Amino acid sequence: MNFSEHKRDKQKTAIVIGAGIIGLTTAYNLIKNGVKVTVIDPGFSDCRASTATAGIIGGSSVIPWASSNLWPRLPSHLLKRNGPLGVALPLPADLLSFIKNSVIAGRHETRKKSAMGLANLGLRGWDYWQNLLVDLAEARSLFKQTGCLFFCGTNEQLNIENANNIIRREFSMDITDLCADEMKSLIPSLKTSVAGGSCVNLAGHVTDPLKLQEILKKAIIIQGAKLINSNVLGFSKSEGKVNAVRVDSKEYRAGAIILSAGAGSASLAKDLGNNIPMVPAWGASVTFTNTDINLKTPFLVLSDGFAVTSSKLGLRVSGLLQIGGEGKTTKMTDTLIYHAKKLFGNFSYSKILRLTGPRPLTADSLPFLGQDPYYSNIFHNFGHGHWGLTHAAVSANITTNLVLGRTSEIDINAYRVNRY
Repeated sequence: MNFSEHKRDKQKTAIVIGAGIIGLTTAYNLIKNGVKVTVIDPGFSDCRASTATAGIIGGSSVIPWASSNLWPRLPSHLLKRNGPLGVALPLPADLLSFIKNSVIAGRHETRKKSAMGLANLGLRGWDYWQNLLVDLAEARSLFKQTGCLFFCGTNEQLNIENANNIIRREFSMDITDLCADEMKSLIPSLKTSVAGGSCVNLAGHVTDPLKLQEILKKAIIIQGAKLINSNVLGFSKSEGKVNAVRVDSKEYRAGAIILSAGAGSASLAKDLGNNIPMVPAWGASVTFTNTDINLKTPFLVLSDGFAVTSSKLGLRVSGLLQIGGEGKTTKMTDTLIYHAKKLFGNFSYSKILRLTGPRPLTADSLPFLGQDPYYSNIFHNFGHGHWGLTHAAVSANITTNLVLGRTSEIDINAYRVNRY
């Protein structure tokens, strides 16, 4: 049964669980379409993936993380000092199941399907954001479409990115190959060697991702959204429908319930009977305030797992990936500082701001997006990994259409929650 078949008095109310960039964007889009919204989240600010994002939209948006080439190189990645990957105790309870599904996802044909799924969302990201924010000029001013560079320090890294660019061009991404001198001219403060690179010309970035979330939060409050600062404990269910969301000693009811709680969504979805091969993958960012580095075009150093962008506060270096540890990520921020100084030498700055957050990493790189297979008024919108900002406006549009019984231009079969 589709949600549109429910009683008319339930069609215009929704509960959004989660207030990261996915949850806030979904809530805002629902309200724009006449839905009365309640947002439930325990924090509304710190320790979420959205806080540590690089802010890039549409950069490496079609390349799945899992591949058959990854596993042989995994030990060297983990053992590499200041490397892109880390493991810390305690490990996620479902890690073995996640690895099993990731190995399957890394096979050529499966990976090709994942790339298509990422492209369907990621390549629409910029345009959907512009359409969504038509009434929020302050938010639109944070978006800069200056392209995104791929930095390759060695010829080996350049060969890997050239192979990735073949995939990107299959999806009509506008990419320019760049020699070493061209890269140096685009990153004039560079103090390390570069073999070459490329530029995704239509990519963009958000200069202050936290400010964007603040604007969205303020906008939904002004338009009548109710914000509940608490953890979701579970659901009251009967006859293929969730009747209420349990929060502390209270229950909240709505016609539609959207799971957009990032890494915390897995346990909620499992409570509804779904198999969710997803783990929290911690990422980090450091911002050097009042720096003398003038960076006009953000760039990705995929070999070392991080991105460099300019922000309202200064120079931001974001990325890396740590499985386990429950937020113990001091080593990650130290690693990002090391890479920044390796790239730019002893540059000046006032102070360093450190942020961390758990990304919801799925085995096949694709989010869970769509109607729940068991409960007709539950809708999933989580698991976007490090593409959350890129996907947010697109997935908000898809979710709103599902809630209101409308058709979408995007085929969402690849993102169904019961695909495993």
